[in-house]
Amino acid sequence: MEKSIHQICINGDEAVPLPLDMVKEIFTLLPPKARRRSGWVALAVLVRAVLDFAGVAALIPLLLAVLRPGSSRGEMLLLCGAVMGFVLLKNGLVVALARVESSFQLEVYRDFSRRMFVNYYRRGLLFLKSKSSVQLGHEVNYVCYTFCLCVLAPLFRIVGDAILILFMMTALVVWEPLAGVLLCAAFVPLALLYTVVVRRRLRHYGQEELEARRRQSRTVMEAFRGYAELEIAQAFGTSLASFDQGMQAIVNSRQRMERYQLFPQFLSEAAIVAGIALLVGVGKGDLGVVSGVFAVAAFRLIPAMRSILNSWVTLQNASHSVQVVTDGLADSGENGEATEPPFTFIHGIELHNLGFAFPDGSLLFSGVNLTIRRGERIGVRGASGSGKSTLFNLLLGFFSPTEGEICVDGRRLTPINRSRWHRLVGYVPQEIFIVEGSLLDNVALGHSSPDRNKVARVLEQVSLKDWADELPQGLDTPLGEYGSRLSGGQKQRIGIARALYKEAEVLFFDEATSALDSRTESEINRALEELSEQCRELTLIVIAHRETSLRVCDRIFDLETQTIIENVKTDNKGI
Repeated sequence: MEKSIHQICINGDEAVPLPLDMVKEIFTLLPPKARRRSGWVALAVLVRAVLDFAGVAALIPLLLAVLRPGSSRGEMLLLCGAVMGFVLLKNGLVVALARVESSFQLEVYRDFSRRMFVNYYRRGLLFLKSKSSVQLGHEVNYVCYTFCLCVLAPLFRIVGDAILILFMMTALVVWEPLAGVLLCAAFVPLALLYTVVVRRRLRHYGQEELEARRRQSRTVMEAFRGYAELEIAQAFGTSLASFDQGMQAIVNSRQRMERYQLFPQFLSEAAIVAGIALLVGVGKGDLGVVSGVFAVAAFRLIPAMRSILNSWVTLQNASHSVQVVTDGLADSGENGEATEPPFTFIHGIELHNLGFAFPDGSLLFSGVNLTIRRGERIGVRGASGSGKSTLFNLLLGFFSPTEGEICVDGRRLTPINRSRWHRLVGYVPQEIFIVEGSLLDNVALGHSSPDRNKVARVLEQVSLKDWADELPQGLDTPLGEYGSRLSGGQKQRIGIARALYKEAEVLFFDEATSALDSRTESEINRALEELSEQCRELTLIVIAHRETSLRVCDRIFDLETQTIIENVKTDNKGI
């Protein structure tokens, strides 16, 4: 991918974002609806700046009335009341306009987070296996939020406060040229000095903190998931040391950032003192009125300048999120599934000179030719690392062949039409995916309104009906996080029940009994055999290390030798 445009400008040995280029890049990321709405948001920012300027300008008549000799208390109190009413009205409008900006930012956050989630998911199994799930989750949730909170919001603040400062400087120059010029002479150099000093460091510190937080999340998740192994090996101290090290890195990064965030307060106050000193030193005429106007202007300029500098700090610290979001929103290019016609499965599956190599170029297998007829029960065997699970991922469309093709009823299986193929298949992997929900939710996975009677029937087919009836809440009983309340055999049966519930025509069974004891394995194998007898048109494709798990099959395909063995059925009642 080409280098992001916000990294083109190089200052010293670090990339420095160009604000205008960053704005252009952000605008290209926005969806069409948000782009149209951004015009109204820009108008809201402008109106807010005008209202803030008007709020400061409203104080000038009050100041002049106080300083003008002969003004009565009644006139001044009346003027105070009028200014107070205007200030209240102005702030009410500012709050309404702030809601427009806030809702826009949250809309962008929701859209970006959802699009990144969908894009990462649709990039496929090979992509997901090559990435850390902690990192991807962090980018979908936290980085998108950081982008809107620490990039979009500061940009709005910088633009709004810059417009306000421009208005005020212009008004001062027009009303009292000397005061306006001196104010500019005091503020601008210090602001530029601050920007030059900090911009080389901020992005680096932000990236450091991001990486430290990512490592911290990984450390915590690994410790919780591997509790038993860590406890037995008495290795929690290693995880705790890693946690402490990560926490120290986060604290160090945050402390450095906070030091820089104190600079705007000092610089803005120093600028006011310098401006007044210049005014006293070179000013002429009624310095009382001029100084008073200067002080009123400074009253609003100090927060505005401080806001711009702090927003610049925040923006630089979070500028790395622009690249993460840009990469995350990049289209995977696998659209068009909706125009694909449904698959049929009348004849079977054909593998023609099938081969697969990983992205690093290492070849796993090649020249595989195999025909799987509808209703057939076929087993796949081979040594560990020979590519059995990869073959399944190819048959399911999760991986794309690097040579040859897979055809279903003569139609080539591709990444674009694989969702159509998935409507006909069921999949029982080694580790059954259990959602944090009820038994009903897990059997009818993906169905918002499950058919309870149908769920009960398929549970009976996989010999789980009696167990389900004894559960405290029946089908509505929660299964715990990752199915913590289930045995290995129960998980496998739930996996088979899912395939039956969706009325799959092809069932892929990927070494699903390899981690089970021999008794549970025998029960699962017997359930599969009974299922095959009940559903003669159901096609079974089974991967297994143990020969006993392949006895249900009609033929066995040896992936290493690429030979077919006709399986002679034996009585497995005693298995």
